[in-house]
Amino acid sequence: MTRFASLLALASLAACIPMAQIQQQEQQHVARMCQDPNYAYESGYNSGLERRRLDTTWVDTSCMPEWRAQIRQSYQTGYESGMQHAPIVVNGMGGGGGGARGAVYVTQPSCTFSSDCDEGQSCRRDSASGQNVCMGGGYAGDACWFSSDCVSDRCSSNRCQ
Repeated sequence: MTRFASLLALASLAACIPMAQIQQQEQQHVARMCQDPNYAYESGYNSGLERRRLDTTWVDTSCMPEWRAQIRQSYQTGYESGMQHAPIVVNGMGGGGGGARGAVYVTQPSCTFSSDCDEGQSCRRDSASGQNVCMGGGYAGDACWFSSDCVSDRCSSNRCQ
């Protein structure tokens, strides 16, 4: 049983949704991806954004042979784009002794449009790197244009203070 199917089974128990209904919804989703490369791209983007494992085995079992290459490419392209915009999670280990110590810096996500950013953020050019980054809710050292881009409400020389 795949991980997705296992999660569906658990979800059906928790929500009291019949398993057959969940399987039908999954089949409809796959069928739509097989018919629409844009939908396959969007589905791949969402999977990448959630940092799921890349899996395109459904293409070979569900899509028409003449469409498989295009659908797989659309899904993978969307997945890669989603991974680029996925939130970065840093898990640290607390406590004393023995462990490596130091600050962990997570770069601001790059963007093309403000819709690529989290709510309350805008996509603007970082003057230092020359790249577009999501600004808003920034911490010390993050790029900013306005004081409102920073948690501290202090932006100086295009950097949050």
